[in-house]
Amino acid sequence: MKRMLSLLTALAMALALAACGGNSGDSSNGGGSSSGGGASGWPEKTINIYVTHAAGGDTDYMARQLGEALQKELGQSVVCTNVTGSNGATCMQQYKDGDTDGYTFIASNTAALNGNEATSMVDFGYDAFEPVAIYGIQSGENIVVPADAPYDDLEGFIEASKANPGQIKYGTSTGGGVYIQTCVLTNLGGAQFNIIDAGDAANRLTALLGGEVDGTSLPYSTAADYIENGQLKSLCTCLSKAPAMMPDQKSASETIPELIVDTEYVLLAPKGTPAELVEAMNAAILKVTGTDEWKTMVNEYCYQDPFVLNVADSTTNLKEQRDLFQSFVPFL
Repeated sequence: MKRMLSLLTALAMALALAACGGNSGDSSNGGGSSSGGGASGWPEKTINIYVTHAAGGDTDYMARQLGEALQKELGQSVVCTNVTGSNGATCMQQYKDGDTDGYTFIASNTAALNGNEATSMVDFGYDAFEPVAIYGIQSGENIVVPADAPYDDLEGFIEASKANPGQIKYGTSTGGGVYIQTCVLTNLGGAQFNIIDAGDAANRLTALLGGEVDGTSLPYSTAADYIENGQLKSLCTCLSKAPAMMPDQKSASETIPELIVDTEYVLLAPKGTPAELVEAMNAAILKVTGTDEWKTMVNEYCYQDPFVLNVADSTTNLKEQRDLFQSFVPFL
């Protein structure tokens, strides 16, 4: 399965490239100080942030919120552009060796970054880039089903699949955290779903609402309106710890201890971008995410408190997350 994923991804990325031309943080921004003192005169022109996932999803939303805040702070245009495909692998492949002048950045999430490597969709990890900042924690990938589904927790969902092998359609996406969740559900949890590739979060939501799948994994923020109006229900969160604003959520690890995916939002620069420019961007991010406006946004959208790291701690965090995702490899 992993070899097939690698072949399909390589083909998709080749086509996309041809078409395009080819101090730790805490809830109060305790990420320590970053200095951009060596980046005199930067920025002098438009900054481009290439977003690895489609418009309408949480990765896109958070990147655009960050871009708007940075634009005000830096006094230059910050343009976010979606470059989608293969769970973010297309964008990362295209821009990991991009311009290193401090005007090219990649916005992604750690589940895609580390998951694509773990599933062999790509042969590179976070260290193929210059980490700039971890700038938030997702509301959590939640296993979501229609509100009238005859199960209210993950254990009941899995048991229903065992009673009806191959009949319950579960929407996943190629590579990344959701694909890994699906493998863990199957290989460790014993679920017997009919697995369907339903694309990114926005597309999986559409598939679930349209009855094309019977369940899927979605960021809570993506599904929140539909959960609150009674169309969908969440069986559990896959975070290791329930979101700060929703501490009573059930955890998937209560049923399958290994099923933990702590997705965070990350900004990267092409490999070789000078350290002083990386530090300057990080300093700007620490400043704009330390406002009451940012705190209100992440409370309401991510159901989390602000979580933003300096360059050194972002790199350490990415290594820890990579190690976690590599531990999933035997189950894929």
